[in-house]
Amino acid sequence: MVHLIIVSILIFLISVIFSIFGKGGGELYLPVMISLLPIAIHEAAGVSLFIIFIQSLSMVAIYHHKHRLIDWGPAIIMALIVGIFAFAGGYFASVISPIVLKILFAILLILSSFFLFVNKKKVVKEGIFTWKRKIGDFEYDWHLLYTLIPLGIIALLAGMVGISGGGLIVPLCVLLGGMPLRVAMGTNTFLVLISSSTGFLGHFAKAGINWQIALILGTMVLVGSQIGSRLHIGIKEKHLRIGLSLIEFLAAGWMIIKIFI
Repeated sequence: MVHLIIVSILIFLISVIFSIFGKGGGELYLPVMISLLPIAIHEAAGVSLFIIFIQSLSMVAIYHHKHRLIDWGPAIIMALIVGIFAFAGGYFASVISPIVLKILFAILLILSSFFLFVNKKKVVKEGIFTWKRKIGDFEYDWHLLYTLIPLGIIALLAGMVGISGGGLIVPLCVLLGGMPLRVAMGTNTFLVLISSSTGFLGHFAKAGINWQIALILGTMVLVGSQIGSRLHIGIKEKHLRIGLSLIEFLAAGWMIIKIFI
């Protein structure tokens, strides 16, 4: 019981922090559960997918209805790309060593962390491969070529190694696609919803779920994500950028550590 209370508090705090940045936090939910709860890893994976699904529903509600930061045109296109290429990656999972893929992802996370930190992004000008967008107070030109091709590669490699690859989507949209940071974070909440819902349904159909733990932690995540999503709008964009850069760097370090443990 004590361990469940500790896990609930940690899950709540993680959901608050990650929801500020429009992220799911799945890279931390699973290790927290398997480290502190007497639960098998396949059970923990199902619970993790469920609470990310709940968190993403909560984030989408706030980022869309309250903040108006989800750009649905790019969101739907990117969701299709991620779904197709992640499936292909899972199908061809045995082609490349998971260790090589994890190292590659860690390098990409470190690079994106650096460029986010120094605010080095490509200036996108109106042209044949751009799509002029207006969402709320933001107007920008979204570069399809610079976004969708790298996105397909990221989703393919992520599918091979069995991770979401979501940690690279926001930096990709900002650094290469020309998307404003807040819009990229808001739009990413929809991609988290799509990936977590399909993953959860697949896991539930095959292995079921521990509903007692799932509902307790789901409640914590629901409250935490509501708080974090609402805090987003009050934080300066500079601080959001630096915070996301730090999360990317820590995620890269965690990915490298997992290679050896």
